[in-house]
Amino acid sequence: MCAESLIVPEPGNEMGRKPAVPITTNRLVLRRFNADDWKDLLEFLSDEELFTYVEGAPMEEERIIRWLQADSHVRLTTLNEAFCLGMEVQENGKLIGYLSLWFTDPQRSQAVINLFVNRSFQRKGLGREAVAGLIDFCFTGIKLHRVTAQCDSRNAAARRLFEKTGMRLEGEFRKDKFIDGEWRDSIWYALLNEEYRGTTSSPPVKSSE
Repeated sequence: MCAESLIVPEPGNEMGRKPAVPITTNRLVLRRFNADDWKDLLEFLSDEELFTYVEGAPMEEERIIRWLQADSHVRLTTLNEAFCLGMEVQENGKLIGYLSLWFTDPQRSQAVINLFVNRSFQRKGLGREAVAGLIDFCFTGIKLHRVTAQCDSRNAAARRLFEKTGMRLEGEFRKDKFIDGEWRDSIWYALLNEEYRGTTSSPPVKSSE
């Protein structure tokens, strides 16, 4: 009956703890959305080119506001809902993108991550920094077993990003997605908890815990 999300205590610990959100990285704060974020979200989610390699379509102001209202009720433990974190630049407080975390099994030990970044802030390493921060949260914060991510096979930038965060290329699915009137190939990446503990490819991440 708890109204908040709590981490189940590990053996030997008496109490659970809150998830370490927001997450602080070198240049970003990964945080939950607030109602004032709609302007920054509109700036990039209304950009048609942002959806070149992904499912979905540009969003208008009204739709974004409705989404923010619905997202305000989502918790990490909410079933069948993506848990979203906005990418805020520490220097000026601007929201330049967001990540989502979607659990894929009933035990909530595996999740898919997704990422959208304002095209004006791409190619600066900010997306990689955000994904590395979320992966660290997944494995050290909420103790997931496995994290996956996927992208269009033609999206070279996304492929480099996932590889640089230490994710392992797991496979290619031929013509598994029908987008904009054509079948497209998907590339899937994955990382296990035990693999993450041995990796050194991710940039340093500071937790706000």
